[in-house]
Amino acid sequence: MSNAPYRRPQADADEIIKAARRRARAASSRRRALVGEANEAPVVDGSLAVQPEAAPVEAPVAPGERRTEPIPAAPAPRRAERPKAAPAPEPVEVPRPAFIGGVLALVVAGIVGLLLLNTVINEDAYHLQDLRGESADLAQTEQELTDELSRLTSPNNLEAMADQYDMEKPGKVTYLFLPEGETAEVPWSGESGE
Repeated sequence: MSNAPYRRPQADADEIIKAARRRARAASSRRRALVGEANEAPVVDGSLAVQPEAAPVEAPVAPGERRTEPIPAAPAPRRAERPKAAPAPEPVEVPRPAFIGGVLALVVAGIVGLLLLNTVINEDAYHLQDLRGESADLAQTEQELTDELSRLTSPNNLEAMADQYDMEKPGKVTYLFLPEGETAEVPWSGESGE
């Protein structure tokens, strides 16, 4: 399929003049055929008759005599009636099949593209909805675990767990200071964060 836009062919001025001359010559030859050449007698009988047959001429009237009958006027020559030509119909441009096929292919591709785009958007919307639900579930689980951790690390709970496992409170607490590696022993005061 060509990407060039469809253009009508442009007529050349010389071609137009030549065509007009051909039409004029054809009209002239038709006229000569109807009327006849200058040296030929015109056709007076049939459908191509240009003038009627000549009427017989009456004898001339002598001087001094009057004619009582009016002299009939010679009929005017008749021309053969031509039927009126119907106007030529307007030229109809038939679209090229390739152009119609291209337009149809473009429309079909657009519709299919819109359907695919709509499907992808809806698929992403469902995926986003699933992720939001999963995010809400994870946030709830995180809150539950944070509450449980706070409950387990509370001093009262630690002391209860120590009693459950028969642990004893230490007399001294040893602290290790890094990077020197020095240690310090401090008597236990009963508080967990010193």
